[in-house]
Amino acid sequence: MVRKERERRYISEYMIHQWPEGNWQMNVELGPIPQEYVDRLGLGRAAALFRPTRPRVDAIKWTQKKYYIIEAKIRDIKAGIGDLSYYGNMISRTPDLPHYDGQEVVRRLVVPWMIDWIQMAADVAQVEVI
Repeated sequence: MVRKERERRYISEYMIHQWPEGNWQMNVELGPIPQEYVDRLGLGRAAALFRPTRPRVDAIKWTQKKYYIIEAKIRDIKAGIGDLSYYGNMISRTPDLPHYDGQEVVRRLVVPWMIDWIQMAADVAQVEVI
């Protein structure tokens, strides 16, 4: 739990420093919401009902041309690469994604340090490492 809190602080500091003007959101839910629930309850209430079951990306940042999905990892950097690959595939199936309008998706991993073999894995997975 302490590590997760440290990672939350790390991503928060990164977002504020990198994009002080805003246009970003943290702890964003991804993934589909069953259409039958959306039809019956509306998108907002259906999203709230399924909130506990949906994965969350640490942060998103949107511009007119690019949509960044961002994970911060302090220790298990390799897991961040896998998470971002998975999350990137969920973008098109997330009906309530804030400010997504078909922009190019950029997967970004924020880490305090990097070693060569993990960087190679990130390159293969098309994950940008900062």
